Amino acid sequence: MIRTHRSKDYNWNFDTESGLFMRWGRTVKDDPQCSPIGPEILDMEISTTCHGPGVPCKFCYKSNGPEGKYMSHETFNSILGKLPENLTQIAFGIGDIDSNPDLFRIMATCRERDIVPNITINGYRMSDEAYSQLAKSCGAVAVSNYGKRTCYGAVQRLTDLGMKQVNIHQILSDESFDTCMNLLDDIQTDERLAKLNAVVFLMLKPKGRAVKTTPISKEKFNQLIEKAFRLNSPIGFDSCSAPSFIDSIKDHPKKEMLEAMVEPCEAFLFSSYCNVDGIAFPCSFCEGERGWETGLDVLEADDFMRDIWNHTRMEAWRSKLLGNCRSCPMFNLCL
Repeated sequence: MIRTHRSKDYNWNFDTESGLFMRWGRTVKDDPQCSPIGPEILDMEISTTCHGPGVPCKFCYKSNGPEGKYMSHETFNSILGKLPENLTQIAFGIGDIDSNPDLFRIMATCRERDIVPNITINGYRMSDEAYSQLAKSCGAVAVSNYGKRTCYGAVQRLTDLGMKQVNIHQILSDESFDTCMNLLDDIQTDERLAKLNAVVFLMLKPKGRAVKTTPISKEKFNQLIEKAFRLNSPIGFDSCSAPSFIDSIKDHPKKEMLEAMVEPCEAFLFSSYCNVDGIAFPCSFCEGERGWETGLDVLEADDFMRDIWNHTRMEAWRSKLLGNCRSCPMFNLCL
């Protein structure tokens, strides 16, 4: 199915099967700075409960643990009902797969409204039914890499069920550098990753328990990119990594083509974030940070466009982000 939007200065096509999204302005050469009709993508936290690999992960920027809460299907429906029809995808944030008993009802509701649900899982506490439901419901699933046995096994289970958009999420830090490099080797040799779509590298966010972890150096980042290109490895990055990636390819012969594939920070330009309580922030990393100790309550909003998307605080954020070349104005993430 192809969803479309057409207007004078803001247009898009979205293939709900492949995930291909194309956006343009008045002409195909125009690149809109932001969406005038609300988010294209919503990042939504629906659980804060996570046992991780048996111990709390030291790089968890949310500082989640075994005690947490979840968003009910009723609350999700209330939030979804306030969002404009521009929404095409929801990326669900969850800890343990069983930490939200309404997860698959929520995903079914998304599909009923032609919204594609995606999710990141930790690979633990999985069941045959959970794998089957994810493969049936999701456009894409990412498995966080907490160890080869769990992560690679989960990738294989999902791809064996026919999923084509299965990724590995890998934190980028000085401490995880060797793991990142080894992962590129494993893509070439490990049969469990034979149908993997890509490894998506996530820039370390210095907050929560991750404040004691060291951001990856520019030298190591460039080594990683060089190896990925040399091995022709399928890789991707979160938006936070975009400035560093663009800098790393400045002398690459296919620089222009590669840059065209990069989407820098899109927080409240084309995407929005909502936490488990229904509170909106520019992104999940801003939550609780200076200036964003509190967010905007979506559940209390009478008009999402007026009260959330175009709120004066969000307009100020948007101006600051655009004035910073869409490089994170909250954390100094650019290498």
